[in-house]
Amino acid sequence: MNPLELPLPEQFASALGLKELNPVQELALKAGLLEGTNIVVASPTASGKTAVAEIAIIRHYLNRGKCVYLAPLRALASEKYEEMKEKYEKLGMKIAISTGDFDSAEEWLGRYDVIILTNEKMDSAIRHNASWISGISLVVADEVHTLGDESRGPALEAVLTMLREKTKAQILALSATISNSDEIAKWLDAKLVKSDYRPVKLHKGVVYPDDDLYRVTFWQDGDRKYELDGNNHESAVVKDTMERGKQILIFLSSRRNAESLATKIIPLCSKFLGGEEKKILQRASKDIMNALPTPTKQCEKAAECVKGGVAFHHAGLVQKQRMLIEKLFREGFLKTLTATPTLAFGVNLPSWRVLVRDVRRYSSNYGSDYIPALEVQQFCGRAGRPKYDKEGEAIIAARSESDAEMIIRRYLDSEPEPIMSQLSAESALRMHTLAIIAMGSGATTADVKKFFSKTFFGHQSGDMKKIGKQIEKILYQLEQWNFIERDFAQGDFKPAFAMTEDSIIEATELGKRAAQLYLDPLSAVNIIRNLKAQDALACLVAISTCSEMPLPNLKKAEIEEYSDVLASSNMEDAPEVWDVGYEMYLAAVKCAVILQDWMDERGEDFILDRYALPPGELYTRIRNAEWLLYAGSELALVLGKRQIANDWRKLQLRVKHGVREELLRLVEIKGIGRARARRLWRAGIRTRADIRDATEATLSRILGPKVAKGIKAEAELRKQR
Repeated sequence: MNPLELPLPEQFASALGLKELNPVQELALKAGLLEGTNIVVASPTASGKTAVAEIAIIRHYLNRGKCVYLAPLRALASEKYEEMKEKYEKLGMKIAISTGDFDSAEEWLGRYDVIILTNEKMDSAIRHNASWISGISLVVADEVHTLGDESRGPALEAVLTMLREKTKAQILALSATISNSDEIAKWLDAKLVKSDYRPVKLHKGVVYPDDDLYRVTFWQDGDRKYELDGNNHESAVVKDTMERGKQILIFLSSRRNAESLATKIIPLCSKFLGGEEKKILQRASKDIMNALPTPTKQCEKAAECVKGGVAFHHAGLVQKQRMLIEKLFREGFLKTLTATPTLAFGVNLPSWRVLVRDVRRYSSNYGSDYIPALEVQQFCGRAGRPKYDKEGEAIIAARSESDAEMIIRRYLDSEPEPIMSQLSAESALRMHTLAIIAMGSGATTADVKKFFSKTFFGHQSGDMKKIGKQIEKILYQLEQWNFIERDFAQGDFKPAFAMTEDSIIEATELGKRAAQLYLDPLSAVNIIRNLKAQDALACLVAISTCSEMPLPNLKKAEIEEYSDVLASSNMEDAPEVWDVGYEMYLAAVKCAVILQDWMDERGEDFILDRYALPPGELYTRIRNAEWLLYAGSELALVLGKRQIANDWRKLQLRVKHGVREELLRLVEIKGIGRARARRLWRAGIRTRADIRDATEATLSRILGPKVAKGIKAEAELRKQR
């Protein structure tokens, strides 16, 4: 079907950028896409699901509806925003994105036709009762199979359940090929569009050593076999890819593995670079190097790799570096990209060939174990570039021929695991139970249970009696923590543990604020108990013990060091050395010490060398620490502890800017970061008034003419305000 035959204005049909509709898109139309039918589209990567969403969005825009596009990751949300803005903004469609600040209703979003959000941001807007939610007519849930992800799934599940309760919006859920897509469709009262169509033919195979060669055998494709030479799997497959003039994406289990392999194959990739490519990569390597004020060893390594036509991609890189690497790979200048699994669930970055080198991954809970089949399929789905290739190859590395047979059975010859709800985890249930009560007015115990019966968790469980018991336990906890209070329909007294179906539940002011701040109630309790902390380190330990803060690895050799830090601190209620969880607490102490070093103006290079924590992962902890310290100050205000609230807010700003307290007034001025603030301080310029009083020539000697002019103007502007 030609897109111009769609019942849409010609300019919108043309903006889709399709020559003709593919089978997935036609099936979605037949299922009622333009009639407002709820639909789940389950099909392979690059099968045109985004165009299905865009057709629905155009239809709702033309009917004056409001569309919400939900993405599991900020990077994916940003990518969709840029794509849609380029295609449709010139046609009058107003498109907005919001992925941060969990303590705002973001009422400004109500002025837009299409709103692109992360699942957590949508959840936050619902908790703040944003007025624009009632006007939503279409909800697009991208990567809906992340319902099975323990960190991202609960928020998506709660959001879809709440939006179905609060609006009459059409639900369009987009999913990878999964074994129980029909179950998700049934839960959403949706029609299922399931297809194995893929515009680029995908050949899946395994590579394994055989004498002095590496053999590549393709599953269900017997006539497609290669013999490759090389010192190992990687060099054999990379060399063959380069000789074909193609690109390769290699998935590895860890950051260290990704960096190590990228460094090793520089000589192999650099040989295939042309003169112009070398010039472009040389310039790009300087940008990679200078992405931070003071380059780290990781910056040096990344820059050296890029110069040689290869790059590594993981969460330890800062955003500027990741975006530049992605751009260079998309444009074909980088020949090889080594990556950790996060890339498969993030931005759309296809390659002609994919090599899955590691099918086992280590975790502290389970040791070394095989990764899920769904994850491997996501990796494989990156093979084949729709705009450039007619076919793509996904190859999994095996240790031997017998290992290759096992890999084929486990990953290529079987369906991926069914998606299971993760809302049953106690922390997720706690968080969303409080949110439901905080948003309502006078809900009963039965109402809370009824909400959870409508979730995917309730749909899959089918045993509401068991779910009810879990919810009653959580309601009792929330009451003990003073986040909710109960009354009874008859007004008669019941003991604290009696949770009857007609119990009327209200959130206290403290409970409402904890829910709005997007905290696990247990984290909120932890913060409240530690508001009396006497020093900065104790406050940082308190927030580091919250579930929202990812903890750094604690090596056995570090146990004594951080035990000494704990012993010399003012931390109350710390566990004893024999207590369960003692080492996890020490990891929180280590996290607090890292944040303390950051506030004491230690650089990213020092923190990488001292703690093996790369800048990207450091910044994640800084963002989370900012949020948790802000939450502490807000909870202190609810409790009437204004001075404590001010102390926590001051700590929040110190973490945000990475400065000692004396520099806070300077870093508030636009254009002044931690390094410039310290230079000004040493020169005796310590306040905004000092900047206004200083001559531009004086400031130029300290910071340079351009910066001096900018901060002088900013300081004057602030005075006028």
